[in-house]
Amino acid sequence: MEDINPNIQRAHILLEQGRPRDAEKQLTEALQSDPENHYVLSLLAKCKLDLREFDGATALIESAIKQAPTEDYYFYLYAFTNYQQDKNGKALIHLQKACALNPYASAYFGLWAMILIEEKQFEAALVKADEGLALDAEELTCLNARATALNKLKRVDDAVITMHHALKQDPTNEFTHTTVGWNYLEKGKHRDAVDHFKEALRLNPTLESARTGLKEALKSKVAPYRWLLKYNFWITNKSKNARWIVPISVFVAVRIFAGASSTGNGNWKIVGGIVLGLYLLLVITSWVINPLANFFLLFDKDGKYAVSNNEKWNALSFTGAIVLGLMVVIASIFMTSQNDQSNGLLTAGLILMSVAIPLGHMRYPWKFKGSNFLQWYSMALVITGFITAIFCSFSNESLPAFAAVYLLGFAAYMWVHAFSRR
Repeated sequence: MEDINPNIQRAHILLEQGRPRDAEKQLTEALQSDPENHYVLSLLAKCKLDLREFDGATALIESAIKQAPTEDYYFYLYAFTNYQQDKNGKALIHLQKACALNPYASAYFGLWAMILIEEKQFEAALVKADEGLALDAEELTCLNARATALNKLKRVDDAVITMHHALKQDPTNEFTHTTVGWNYLEKGKHRDAVDHFKEALRLNPTLESARTGLKEALKSKVAPYRWLLKYNFWITNKSKNARWIVPISVFVAVRIFAGASSTGNGNWKIVGGIVLGLYLLLVITSWVINPLANFFLLFDKDGKYAVSNNEKWNALSFTGAIVLGLMVVIASIFMTSQNDQSNGLLTAGLILMSVAIPLGHMRYPWKFKGSNFLQWYSMALVITGFITAIFCSFSNESLPAFAAVYLLGFAAYMWVHAFSRR
């Protein structure tokens, strides 16, 4: 049997350098000499994880566990693989096994705390983070989890102290800077958040969570977006049921209030109209602010590097549909005194502007294979919208029958899309 230690050592170095594909070649070569080496299998699983090839990583970890069922790190790796795929229930099962085999590994408690944070169990997450820090006061995952849990629990001073401690332990850790950035962003300190996200990306230009955070922090310069982001943080910190109940309750309450005020005197009618108008403004803003903010980021010296190709096309297609729709509406105004075609043009312009909503929230490029229901719905709605706008342009009716079908589909889309994200 050939000595595989040189391959393993080179694989370690390559993984530290962020070159999992090259490390994979070294480990595959090692497996040819020793196909049942569970340590090599675990390292190969780590490569697959870094490449986000989760099925391959899972198969390798299961093989490693089969070879060494008492090796606690393999169960931790299995838990981390599940965590990366948002399978938190399975992750906790494997993590509990890892901690039972080795109750002194502080990193295991850090991951446990991070999972509990995602499950909105902030008090329990703080307990697990503190358990890990009792074993190792400098364990970064535990420190980051503790800071996040404290932030969610509104214990701001303690959270800041923990964040500073984490940065002091390792000021060049990109994950710590990212965690600190998100904590600052949730507290509305978007300028401080930008600094930490930029530092994280300087240390690791491929770190997606830092790139996402930088986009959110830059867009928070716009007040309406900053307010909506605060609401988003608030609602995502609630339970899954609350994330459904709150928007439905607000909608029902507004409808009841507006309906009741419409039967009252003149003052109550005005109040009801204002409440309904503010609600509609909030809804419209929540739909248009993200692609619109992405459009402005395209001209920002930092933002243009943070926006993904999909978000760029979202922003451009959204803005293009809005501009085209406005041009048609303006044309209809100028044609009012000349002929009756203006009604159809006005409807066409409004429909083109409404098409901006699905264009600004769908995936690019369009793919007919492998798309989910929402993507299919979005593509069908866009195509139907443009066809409807063409029909309306040649009609003197304000709302042809064909347009009514599109509007029903558009109304349904607003609800389907809203709740598919919760």
